[in-house]
Amino acid sequence: MTVLDYEIVGEGRPLVLLHGFYGDRTTWTASGHVAGLAGDFRLVLVDLPGHGRSPAPHDPIPYALHRQADDVAAVLDDAGIGRAAVWGSSLGGTVALTLLARHPGRVGALIANGAHAEAASGDPEPENTIFREQGMAPFLAMLGPVPDGIRAPMERADPLALAALNSALAEIPALPGALAAPILLLVGEKDRALARARESAGRIPGARLVELPGCGHLDSFTRTDLTLPLVREFLAGGAGVAW
Repeated sequence: MTVLDYEIVGEGRPLVLLHGFYGDRTTWTASGHVAGLAGDFRLVLVDLPGHGRSPAPHDPIPYALHRQADDVAAVLDDAGIGRAAVWGSSLGGTVALTLLARHPGRVGALIANGAHAEAASGDPEPENTIFREQGMAPFLAMLGPVPDGIRAPMERADPLALAALNSALAEIPALPGALAAPILLLVGEKDRALARARESAGRIPGARLVELPGCGHLDSFTRTDLTLPLVREFLAGGAGVAW
């Protein structure tokens, strides 16, 4: 087990926030999520393995999705939280969905932006070679202009740890359709994850997909003007949400 670093901000019902690949828990503050939610929720901001202040091994094994999900469940144990809503972005959304599949009693509702529950596979070596030989610079250049609060964690990241993580994500199995919590999928209409998110919403009872107009992958995280109202409505609206 990897002992993850985390912090708690705000008061109210617990809401776990899981960042994406390259990021860390500070991105939720930089993007305005914390300011928009801390008045109503007890936010549990987690650094996933390989990011922020959490351990960053160079071995793929600790980054397996089932291990990451178990690590997040251990954060809930440490914080004294039995069940929480979970909002994950990109990689964090995949970890959140895996957490729900493995620990259904711990997740009362789930939001995932830029993520889905379908199988995925790919060759990690081209990207891993860049991580090992050139570090983060090519990936920063590929993203183009991004807010400083999102770019800074990328600049701090350990590229060898991210190569190990990338290897662990080379083969992702589909999650079962019987996921026992309401799910809100927020995916940009220009995001290549959209087709698989549509599949997930179609086969998982209780899953709802909102396609964000004009948005790509990163926009589903940064466009809080679109996402925060949807998440607030989802969490306040009942429909099986349990705390």
